[in-house]
Amino acid sequence: MASIEPIKSPPTWEECMELLDRLPSLPLDERMEAIERLVRNSSPGIRERALRVGAAVLSDDKLTEYLRNDEDAVLRNAGLEIFKMRGGRSFPLALRLLKDPDDDVALQAVLILDHLRDPRALEPLRTVLDHNDTNVTQAALLAMGKLGDARCIPDLLPFLEGDPWLQMASVQALGDLRSPLAVKPLSGLLTDLLVGSLAAEAMARVGGPAAFRALAAHWLAYREQLETESMLGLLAHVLEGLSQAPSAEEGLVESLAAHLGDPSPDARSAAARCLLSLGPTAWDERALDALTAAQPPGGGSLPACLTRRPDLIAALLARTGELRAWGFELAARHPRAIPAEAFFATLPEAAEAPDLLDPIVQALARFRHPELGGALLSLYLRLPAEARGALAPVIKSHARELRQALDERRDVDAADRLVLAARLGKPAREVARELQELPPAGRPAAVAQLEELKPVLRLLPWEQWIEEAPDVYTDLAAEAASRAELRELLPALRARAGTTSTPALIRAFGSLRDRESVPLLLALLESGRALRPLVLESLGRIGGPEARAALRAATGSLDRVDARIAFKALSVCAAEDDDVLFRDAVGDPDWYIRLACADVLGRFVRPENMAALARLAGDPVPAVAHRALSYLEG
Repeated sequence: MASIEPIKSPPTWEECMELLDRLPSLPLDERMEAIERLVRNSSPGIRERALRVGAAVLSDDKLTEYLRNDEDAVLRNAGLEIFKMRGGRSFPLALRLLKDPDDDVALQAVLILDHLRDPRALEPLRTVLDHNDTNVTQAALLAMGKLGDARCIPDLLPFLEGDPWLQMASVQALGDLRSPLAVKPLSGLLTDLLVGSLAAEAMARVGGPAAFRALAAHWLAYREQLETESMLGLLAHVLEGLSQAPSAEEGLVESLAAHLGDPSPDARSAAARCLLSLGPTAWDERALDALTAAQPPGGGSLPACLTRRPDLIAALLARTGELRAWGFELAARHPRAIPAEAFFATLPEAAEAPDLLDPIVQALARFRHPELGGALLSLYLRLPAEARGALAPVIKSHARELRQALDERRDVDAADRLVLAARLGKPAREVARELQELPPAGRPAAVAQLEELKPVLRLLPWEQWIEEAPDVYTDLAAEAASRAELRELLPALRARAGTTSTPALIRAFGSLRDRESVPLLLALLESGRALRPLVLESLGRIGGPEARAALRAATGSLDRVDARIAFKALSVCAAEDDDVLFRDAVGDPDWYIRLACADVLGRFVRPENMAALARLAGDPVPAVAHRALSYLEG
């Protein structure tokens, strides 16, 4: 069979970019030749784009020809990658190639099936387990493991003895299957000098009580000969995945506790995770210390080893920092186990730590206690006004208790009392009336906390307030107009914008799509760049001929940062005659601009737009390529 003549010299980056620009317009034969050149470039981005185009235009015969090319590893690999990229469309051809007399082609077929993970591949893969090429058999074993079908376990077991290459593949496959049926055959290999560690890892992936018992017994019998960090890490992984704590074998807890002082931080952490997963022991405090010492600052949510330990809620809440946050998260998981005294005692201090607010809200949402209303009210009043909105879900779920606590307290500021009463459901008309009766100095702060209550916002005398104290109420009125769609405020806001423009005003014009504000926005666009991004975004939301013309001009006249914002804004309001601008920009080096191009070109279906989208479908940035492909396929 004649082989494809290998191309020895890979193209330069400049040649690749020029080829990619011309690719959609090239005839089919020239396009194939261009793809064969492009896949030789060392740039992952260029190669990825070439492979994507190849997946769309190359025939099965051509790709099979690549797979058969023994003299050009680059093209052979490109054929394999394109078949993978095609997904399910490659399945029928892979089945045919599985029977190919060329061992290397059969191997590539197995690798394709391995990537696809189609359950229909089980029977075909079984047929090559006795292949005369060990590499094909090894790849088939691994592929069968990834199918997740425990019915193939009997097919894998014979390979646990004999050829080490196939033995390791069979162990790997049994672990990938994650079936409890694999634990027994794997446990027999734990003492094997060659694959023992692989068998332990595979068993940990399977997980479950049987895997824990086998690994724990192995640890107790051979811990002096085992690699401590690795084995304890596997034990911890299995323990954390169990639905309930198992009964520990004799001596296990003591052997784990001995490693809480291990010189290795990883060994200490793994031992701590094991002990905490096993349930209450005398070493809980030391285990918590070892666990937190191994956590990076801000290390994340509640560790898995603590999720079944509601008995530790009080101890965790008594700690500081991340341990306290874990205490609140644990309380949220086990609301019936929350120790009320410790929980309430911690809330005042916790109010000073913003990072604790989310777990506190989660815990409070499910907690029930006669004194909860008073504790929740105290927490609410201790929080800064801008943070109180985070308690909205809790205020709703505990409205009755909170309302009673508010009625009983006489030391609550009038503005705070009114805001909380409004959040608890006080009629909008009463709230609006009482807001107007508040002292002028306290009124703005109260109004700012009620932005989510649209019925209240609609009843307030905004125009009067703007006239009386424009510096105080203009931004509040603009935000209220946006939230409650108060278009009647636009004349007053436009008048104010002529004097002083603020981000809140500019956002309001865009949110309410106020075309009469466009001249004001255009003047701001020319006057300076401080507010320019907001102005561009608002023009995009407003749309219309005048706004679109300004945005088109901005795409070419502003610096790169603002130009990309202008492209995105124009993409929101683009009309059909704007697509020329976006077609011309599909080669822009800024991926954000190319993404905007995909959105506009996909909206207006015409041949020249489809050609530009085909180019974007091979974009090195996945977000751009996926967006373009979605329009092409839709």
